[in-house]
Amino acid sequence: MSNRAVQPFRFCCQACGSPINFTIGEYEGQGKDFTGAREIRAHSPFDDKTNFVDLHLDFPVKFGKYVMGHTPFMMAVKQIGHERYAMHNYRLNQLNEIYQQQDEIRNLIRLYSGRDKQLFKLKVEKFLKTKLKSSKPQDINAGLYLLVSKVFEPFISVHSVKETAEGYPDFFVGLANKDKTKLDEFFDHLSDTRFLRNVQLDGLELYPAILDAELPLRPALFLDFDDKYEGGGLAAARVSTDNFNTFKDLYKDITEVLNRKLVIVAGINNLIHRGDYNAFPDLGRKNPPKSLNDFADVSLGSKADWLDNCWFFIDKDAVDNQLRNAIAHFKAEYDDSTQLITYFPKLEGMQREKAQTMYFLDFMRKLLISFREMHYLHHLVKSIYYYRLLIQKKDD
Repeated sequence: MSNRAVQPFRFCCQACGSPINFTIGEYEGQGKDFTGAREIRAHSPFDDKTNFVDLHLDFPVKFGKYVMGHTPFMMAVKQIGHERYAMHNYRLNQLNEIYQQQDEIRNLIRLYSGRDKQLFKLKVEKFLKTKLKSSKPQDINAGLYLLVSKVFEPFISVHSVKETAEGYPDFFVGLANKDKTKLDEFFDHLSDTRFLRNVQLDGLELYPAILDAELPLRPALFLDFDDKYEGGGLAAARVSTDNFNTFKDLYKDITEVLNRKLVIVAGINNLIHRGDYNAFPDLGRKNPPKSLNDFADVSLGSKADWLDNCWFFIDKDAVDNQLRNAIAHFKAEYDDSTQLITYFPKLEGMQREKAQTMYFLDFMRKLLISFREMHYLHHLVKSIYYYRLLIQKKDD
């Protein structure tokens, strides 16, 4: 069993496809905690005449023949080893605490987006058990990013994020030493168009939604430690809670924020290579973006084409434009009993023939990686704000 205080489980009958739900643990539930089937007297040992399904919140599980001793926990430890399991368990314990604070965390992020920054300061100091230096914008921002770093630590690669976030200030200083006027003009443009503010707030709105997804993300987090996992395999590694339809819009929203943050990446890239944030490379193609504003309308799948020798590494697994488009245009189907997603990324008129498939676990893995990429770029936005506050002396 997981150490989570409340453990909701879900699977579908393989005969009729009906969902079966039950919850274990201390909770204030509404209605029945066992739905979709009736409970019968247990008998043992299991045999081939009895349908059997492994369930666990914290690891991928599979339908299959019952083998005594092959519990999800034992198989998970065997799969990744005791040392890596301890690392996974450390993050799980963090999640076990954080999920019970979801409402408070959501309220704190909402307070930051509002006008009463003093109230945000008081509330975040209490939550973090610390004191901010002052009520100045830079210290209010520090409170926000301390909150985000603490709460969402289980979902990210801590050392990688720390290295990236700490590298941004020196990176900007280097650009300023090269041509401060051009860099300042770019950051002024991001501020004057309210693009910087809007993309920050749009990203912040998605953080509480990640907490809502912590249950099906647990097995996806486990895959950080599985060297053999490649995704898209024929064996259905399953998730014991929720389903694709609950989180497909979250994936679409994360990739949309990623799409918009790449505009900032492109502007910096153009400054580095051509000294003008609006100047894109001449690739000999039709309809090249003539400005950053044009680039903002380029499809997500094509944006990387215009980022020549890009200073920012974009994880190719973070952006699946075909999946995103299929979700956005209601061209994705989900089989609850097998957890298989079938989507149709191509324009096919009235027909749907060229299908692609993935399992729900693979989808949650993509969602996790996309969130991580968005988080890296959220720190980029943070660093631009600090540059404006401390170097340009401008309070946005």
